[in-house]
Amino acid sequence: MSRHIVVIGGGPSGMMAAIAAQKEGGQVTLVEKNEKLGKKLYITGKGRCNVSNDADTQGLIRNIPHNGRFLFSAFESFSPQDLCALLHANGCDTVVERGQRVFPASNKASDVTKALEKAMLGAKILLHTQVADLILDGSQVKGVALSNGKTLSCDAVIIATGGLSYPSTGSTGDGYFFAQSCGHTVTDTSPALVPINLRDAWAKSLQGLTLKNVRLTAMTGKKRLFSEQGELLFTHFGISGPLVLSLSSYLVGIQGKIDLFLDLKPALTVEKLLDRLQREVDANPRQELHTLMQGYLPRTMAALFPDLCDIDAKKAIGTLSLAQRRAIAQTLKKLSLTFDGVRSFSEAVITSGGVCTKEINPSTMESKLIQNLYFAGEVIDVDALTGGFNLQIAFSTGYKAGKSAATINFKENK
Repeated sequence: MSRHIVVIGGGPSGMMAAIAAQKEGGQVTLVEKNEKLGKKLYITGKGRCNVSNDADTQGLIRNIPHNGRFLFSAFESFSPQDLCALLHANGCDTVVERGQRVFPASNKASDVTKALEKAMLGAKILLHTQVADLILDGSQVKGVALSNGKTLSCDAVIIATGGLSYPSTGSTGDGYFFAQSCGHTVTDTSPALVPINLRDAWAKSLQGLTLKNVRLTAMTGKKRLFSEQGELLFTHFGISGPLVLSLSSYLVGIQGKIDLFLDLKPALTVEKLLDRLQREVDANPRQELHTLMQGYLPRTMAALFPDLCDIDAKKAIGTLSLAQRRAIAQTLKKLSLTFDGVRSFSEAVITSGGVCTKEINPSTMESKLIQNLYFAGEVIDVDALTGGFNLQIAFSTGYKAGKSAATINFKENK
């Protein structure tokens, strides 16, 4: 006799849970409050859907700042290669791009959703339907109560509701409420992979400017929190871009003052920059400083850079003192940015925090507190850097939860 499994949430983890449970003979009902499945998939990877990262298990874990080891079993059970094979079998070919990022070959997120929907044919899908609460019998889950007053009895429930990021897609933290209602600990939640606010007016004036191959460093006191090289975008509120989103994940829970520094020329030392400046002074001493800086920086940034060094932009470079030349070199290497917090959940790619991993069996994704209750995806207290890692977490934990819900307790209870 097959087990009836209710999956709460029709995002990537919920759809994969339904696929895995069906594959093991489970009878699946997926409950989704939105009008369609996979809504968040449509906005990942700038609409192209960075569906995974073609790394091995250790490579995946290295890109997960919080609780990465918890996911070892899930990644071993369902790898990025397994995901690509499943998508291919259901009509969605994939390609691997820079940084091992995996995308649908068509560059259409909709093709990923269609492939997942095809793979879960046979599951009962309830759209525009919201779960209000879990139905418990002691320390076992027996079903779910819907907001329309109806109930669904079942043998197992998988909570795959996502976190709090992008609330416009329906992520409102329902899963945290369900988990807490049956005794689970939910760690503090905060936006992650999110842009950063700056107080600096000059930075905001550069709105739209992208800098490539720069190094961004974050410090709190003498402790270095983050230092990586990549691409950064200036915005009307501060900074964004892949480098900034990755940085934001390392700022979660930091209580002290955070100092940010930008190395605009990571390939050169201060001394090499001084040598270059001296050569240019010797070659054209009458050149104005703002013009010289166009050889180092984009035009819009070059125009304001002298002010950041407290030097007149129209000063002839031949009249620069050694101290002024050193100030230019040092500012190119360590430009201070004034941190003013991160943006809100509405702009966050993922949520940091969630259901405590110590209360979930990593080999099955089953609750250690409530029998036949499982968790998958962003609702769990795990989050990764950019590059497809977070979607792979969703797919791997969804697969593990779905397979376990359909088989493990059934075999134990026979």
